[in-house]
Amino acid sequence: MNLQKLFNMQKQLDDHIMDEHPELKGQDNLDWKILALQVELGECANEWRGFKKWSNDQEPRGQGTYLEYGCKCEGVGNRWVKKNPLLEEYVDCLHFILSIGNDLGYNDITEEWVSEQGDYSEETTTDTFILLLEHAADVYTYEKAYRQYMYETLFLAFIALGLDERHLGFTWQQIEKAYLDKNEVNHKRQNTGY
Repeated sequence: MNLQKLFNMQKQLDDHIMDEHPELKGQDNLDWKILALQVELGECANEWRGFKKWSNDQEPRGQGTYLEYGCKCEGVGNRWVKKNPLLEEYVDCLHFILSIGNDLGYNDITEEWVSEQGDYSEETTTDTFILLLEHAADVYTYEKAYRQYMYETLFLAFIALGLDERHLGFTWQQIEKAYLDKNEVNHKRQNTGY
């Protein structure tokens, strides 16, 4: 996965969003981006389902490929069809993580750097989701002197959540493909007044 490419694509999407919503230009948008990330993390956990100990259905929602353009419904025009809701929610989180990194100027992260850092996730997936929610809040609340460290820790734990077989078990290729597909959808949404 080319993280620099993804950071750049996210900047293009964020610029597109700012063009469509000029009231956001020139202001600090960190508060709502952190909250949006936390909401998306919750949605990702919901598709993972492993924390739902009260349910007999704790299997993750996501099989096969990510998004497919087309429709299996007769009489309905072409549309994006979800194929892997868990991966879709994961890349929704990735969009906000990249956006926050761009806003804060912490966008020089590479795959090599990530692999050198080791595993920043917790032993269980539930604990990793909780850690991610805490780290997102820390990026917002910590003094600027500590923000980069908190962002990098958030980023590393998030990547570990996605890649580690103990957790979601995606591949770099699946994540990148899903990001590219969803980024295209997000651009189309801006063009149509989403």
